[in-house]
Amino acid sequence: MPVLQPVYPSADARNAIMEAAITQFAERGFHGTTMRDIAERAGVSQGLLHHHFGNKEGLWRTAGRHLSDAFMTYVADALRPDAPSAEAVPNAMRTYLRYWREHPEAFRFNLWRLLEGPEGERELRSETLNTRAVPLMQRGQADGFIRDDIPAGLALIIAGALVQFWLHSRTEVRDALGLE
Repeated sequence: MPVLQPVYPSADARNAIMEAAITQFAERGFHGTTMRDIAERAGVSQGLLHHHFGNKEGLWRTAGRHLSDAFMTYVADALRPDAPSAEAVPNAMRTYLRYWREHPEAFRFNLWRLLEGPEGERELRSETLNTRAVPLMQRGQADGFIRDDIPAGLALIIAGALVQFWLHSRTEVRDALGLE
């Protein structure tokens, strides 16, 4: 199953390149992946990769942008500004968790972003997400659903950190809480 919905016209080799790049980067990170690895996996020449994306950093940034766009599309409904916060906040957190569980390659790619992504690569994703999610937390605070003695952005960070911790530390969470 493809990681992304095709983002280019159907016969365009860039779709295969994106799939190959995301898979390789998710498996080996930025520094562990070569353009040759991606070209071989996509079944294209290295020259075609360079033609479309310039260099490995350009390909990484494009792959990251496509994954971020797919993520924002997935969570868009959960971040609607018209939903009551008592429903919207838990729904947004469930949607956030569900996205990562349903898209493990995107999750691994995102972890590599944290570890070794090129400088400045995550800023656009962060700005896009935060301009949509922080107002949701602010609404939750105004409605008394979320405590209001901390900044709304910090409430978002805490909620997101809990989801991320749950995803990569389920064993520790289960053991700490005595769950089976």
